[in-house]
Amino acid sequence: MTKLLLIHPEADAADRLSALLGSVRGLDIRHIRGRESFFSRLEEPFDLVMVHAGVFYDVYPWEWVQELSRRQPQAQAAIALDASVYDSFLLEAISRMADQHHYTIIPIGLTGDGMLEAFASIVNGDRKDSPGSPGHREGSLTAVWSAASKDGATTIAVSTALSLAASGRMTIGLIDGNLHNPEIRSFLNLTDPDPSGFKLRPKLQTQTLTPGDLIDACVSYRKIPNLHILTGSRRRDTALDVTPEMMAHLLRTARAAFDITIVDLNSYPDNAATICTVREADHRWLVAQNHYASFQMSWGEWYECYWKYAGLVPGDVSFILNRTTADDKPERIAELLRMPLAAAVPNLGGGLGRKAVHEGNPLYLSSGTESFTTQIDRLAARLAPTNEQGGAALAGGTVRRKIGLLQRWTALFG
Repeated sequence: MTKLLLIHPEADAADRLSALLGSVRGLDIRHIRGRESFFSRLEEPFDLVMVHAGVFYDVYPWEWVQELSRRQPQAQAAIALDASVYDSFLLEAISRMADQHHYTIIPIGLTGDGMLEAFASIVNGDRKDSPGSPGHREGSLTAVWSAASKDGATTIAVSTALSLAASGRMTIGLIDGNLHNPEIRSFLNLTDPDPSGFKLRPKLQTQTLTPGDLIDACVSYRKIPNLHILTGSRRRDTALDVTPEMMAHLLRTARAAFDITIVDLNSYPDNAATICTVREADHRWLVAQNHYASFQMSWGEWYECYWKYAGLVPGDVSFILNRTTADDKPERIAELLRMPLAAAVPNLGGGLGRKAVHEGNPLYLSSGTESFTTQIDRLAARLAPTNEQGGAALAGGTVRRKIGLLQRWTALFG
């Protein structure tokens, strides 16, 4: 009989873990919810110890981690970090002590179910330090965010979605996940009377959103039928009401609804949309400008105090240098950040005034933006399946010219 001690604050956590471990025989799970019970229960030997660190909100980590090591030296232990309780200093302390005792660390940013799934994977013998969400995945997911505010992530996300949609052979989802400052609606001059994902919240809360529901909630753009856009809510004060569970459900549904989903995100990991999407994404694009305050200070400080505890290493992220000039050295910046370089997108006349849409026309395919469009097509080709890359990277071909002409006419006549 294998004895497992689960330290978790939720009353039904043991039942949910048991359901995940249905095929595991000879497992005796003991569940405690508070720190007092934890210290008293350590008198009994266990084979496995799974800890939700949030239980110890009022105890320094060196007290309970050291006590666990001293009194359960034989146990295989896993500790799930909790960013809602511990600041970066204490997260670092837990991580270092766990490494010292050869404990598994489960990164921050998982949903409640995701944390239990990570525990279950360890019991089943999967010792990966960065467990992902299980289950069948269909379409791909790309997270796009800026190193600092206004570095151009929305321009990259919108333009890449337009490039992918140009092939006409894939369904593309474009989600405005910038809950604090949604901009896709204004960038694309969308005038739908109810362009908001706010109405989806009840179904996200009850985990009942279907692919059809998501498609119905999206708006179209310029008669491009295979591009589905979920705009952000005007109720910006509700940004923090979106839970990790709601966001995880939205992303799963988007994978089922679209061949490729691109999510434009807030720069900072202070909300569920950014955190969950970056963790779950197949492709992660960090957009920055050649400013020290952008690619080094803002990104570097957020990485040190948050992203590294989410199980993210720089090599997991692809770097896009935006608004480049001839004097920039994007390869050197990418090397400094220890990230692969995905693209160096050139600056265009007008500087910051030329965003994803300029004077009612998208930069992608607009006159005089050929160098920009070429880089966007190359980014799109990174996301397109091999058999679709010819349509995503159109390199000045006939299809691109036809779509460009159509978009210019519809910009004038709606």
